[in-house]
Amino acid sequence: MNYFSEACFRKVVCGAKAQACFWVSSSLSHGVTVHLGKNAGVPLAFRCIKGTGGAVPSTLVGVTRIYPVLYRERLSNGSFIVRSEREEAKALQLYNERRDVVAEGIISGFQKETEFNVGYDHESEEGAKLMKILETAAEPEVLMAGMSSKQLTSFASYKAKLEAMRQSDMQISIQKAMEAAGLNEREVTPLLRVKVDGLTNKHQPRQHSPRKGLITIWNPTQEQVLALSEGQAYVVGGLIPSSSDPGILYLQARGSASNWQPLSPLMMKNFEPFFTPRSSTAISSLGEVPISSEFDIAAFVVYVGEVYRQGHQQRQWVFVTDGSTAGFCSKESLDALLAINFCLPYTEFDSSAPVNSNIAGSVVGFCNLTKRPRDQVNGLWVAEATENSDYFLSYDHAGYSHLKDVAASVLKWANTSSLITEKLKETVSSIIRNSKDGC
Repeated sequence: MNYFSEACFRKVVCGAKAQACFWVSSSLSHGVTVHLGKNAGVPLAFRCIKGTGGAVPSTLVGVTRIYPVLYRERLSNGSFIVRSEREEAKALQLYNERRDVVAEGIISGFQKETEFNVGYDHESEEGAKLMKILETAAEPEVLMAGMSSKQLTSFASYKAKLEAMRQSDMQISIQKAMEAAGLNEREVTPLLRVKVDGLTNKHQPRQHSPRKGLITIWNPTQEQVLALSEGQAYVVGGLIPSSSDPGILYLQARGSASNWQPLSPLMMKNFEPFFTPRSSTAISSLGEVPISSEFDIAAFVVYVGEVYRQGHQQRQWVFVTDGSTAGFCSKESLDALLAINFCLPYTEFDSSAPVNSNIAGSVVGFCNLTKRPRDQVNGLWVAEATENSDYFLSYDHAGYSHLKDVAASVLKWANTSSLITEKLKETVSSIIRNSKDGC
């Protein structure tokens, strides 16, 4: 029975004693209600999934946000570090550069070595004697031309054994040196986080708010990375609950073991709207954004601060404006500034900055920033860039297109407002000089 195309989901029946929930479907053509059993393969209601329960064969969700692909590395001490795609590329480059230095040192040492014991058989002894003679001869080509076939065979055999032993010993030495330097093979796993809502049927009275969830897909497939879409509803299979709190259910999935089947537009009409499209938030409207909520913005970068260490993190402040506020004089100018705090986990050999200082003076798009309490001392709007945040200068990616027109408007404003942006830069410099937290 292909119930995904033939039936619409009318209501959810939760059996308290059986601790199971089943969708009740009805045929669109006959209007007959059919109760489907536990093994019929009908999606489990998302609100009925327990945070401590077992694997969920399938459920219905609406995707509200898709975050950038991240990379989690397991370190030699057993701890983990999560990086963005940009930072992972830097980490991989640094890793390869360090390995190259170690390998080049070992190879250089082996090139200076001349004595290798390849055995004591007659052929090797004969080959070794011939090699020593050739190494000290003024015209080795003339000597080789006068060698017998047997001598040439002994020499070639010995030379091949010598090179094989040299390569084997060199590889062993390189591997030991890599281990000593903490440069074994990296254990890196890509992951994709997807924020979802449970679906609410339009034909049933709403008794509660839709349950929210965050799904982490480990080793997502290329199709999942490219095809999953915000605002689309899916029948999802292969989820495993990991934990829950009163506000959100956390689930995990393996890319190849999970299935995301999109619902048709016709079927989606049976459910209450769940999606608020992304939009650009102006600095002038930040007061309307709740604390801890996420928002996107396109803004002119006034100042990129120096990197500073705080615990096990490297932090950096970026100050932006967008020309949306009316006043730019005295204290009113502070309402025109948003301070964004970026951070990276600190590692011994990687001291790269969270943000490239070259973005100063450019219009940059920021996605998935989290609003933080306003800086009452300096009167600044404040946001935090979390693991799920991203910044970019190009808006060609589908997930960034909602900022494209706004970015163009901000750029046009910035090109005609150099006196204002310079004044804001002076304001930021003054704040930093007077700051006690070293930002």
